[in-house]
Amino acid sequence: IIGLAGGILGLILTRCIGGVGRGWLFRIGIVLSFLAFLLYYFIDAHSPHAVLALAGGWLIMSLGRNLSGISNAIFADLWHRAPQAGLILLHATNSIGKVVAPLLALIVGVSLTSNAAVYGVIWLILALSVFTWPRKALEHLHEVERLQHIESRKTRSVLRTPLFWMVSIQFALIAGSEAGVTSTLPAFIEQHREPLLGLSARDWSQVVLVTMLLGIVAGRFAAFRLSQRINERGIIKICLACMAAVIPAVWLRWSVIYLPCFFILGITFSATWPAFFALASRFYSNDKTILSVAAGVCTLGGVNGFILLSSFVGNNADNLPWAVIISVAGMAIFAICLLLLHTRIRGAIDHT
Repeated sequence: IIGLAGGILGLILTRCIGGVGRGWLFRIGIVLSFLAFLLYYFIDAHSPHAVLALAGGWLIMSLGRNLSGISNAIFADLWHRAPQAGLILLHATNSIGKVVAPLLALIVGVSLTSNAAVYGVIWLILALSVFTWPRKALEHLHEVERLQHIESRKTRSVLRTPLFWMVSIQFALIAGSEAGVTSTLPAFIEQHREPLLGLSARDWSQVVLVTMLLGIVAGRFAAFRLSQRINERGIIKICLACMAAVIPAVWLRWSVIYLPCFFILGITFSATWPAFFALASRFYSNDKTILSVAAGVCTLGGVNGFILLSSFVGNNADNLPWAVIISVAGMAIFAICLLLLHTRIRGAIDHT
């Protein structure tokens, strides 16, 4: 709930300070995230106010993350001739962190203070690095923002249109589905699969999780290569076809089958989000900034909602296979919604 509140606050701030360029919104988001980790560093776990401090840090970090999500609009405009390529490249680079983060947690440990120190340094470096962006790219973005601002003032606020929220809620399904599987998969492997390679049940579950995350990484870089020849719809169709791998991954117990299947399942979550954002940004070409933040809000809601749902189902160890399947079902719902939205936005997108 606190994470979602941070996202909504980011949406309100973005709307209220519309004159601020995307570059500065991104920088503000990065700095807020750094401040959140700084707060975590000083939390005393034995203090009676530790939970309040943790909640405050989570609110600040959620707000910062949502503002820094403006990078989707930035990359869509920098790669304006092929926005799907720029967006998939952005998310392909981000996906490396999906693999590095759990490995880093294994090295550093689960202490809040030690984790805050490591990630705080990473965010500080990121906050300083954004001031080195190429001047030519920034000048291009400023000109694009100026023209889009002029055009967007001629139309009614997109926040008041049901279609805008129908589009935005799809990001909740995509991101939530991935989060539900990622949060449930280790418990499923520990409870329902025998560990291999002499590893403990917990370590083997992490191996399987990293295998699925590698599928996300491989899928995004492959989609980036394909994005020069295949449009957004084609990339989404390829990703959605891979969700069928969840059936053999969950119900077959042989590692030679379920490991490759979880890798293929990772491809389902690889390029769907950025490809759909590129598709939506063609329709809302003058409202990419607000679309980025709205997508971030829905992503936060979807992630937290699906984790809650999959955890509720998976609290009974016998139901863990169904928790994984129910999470993947979010992508199936997205596929149905995409068909319903297709006729609404196809004409306008093809015209652009």
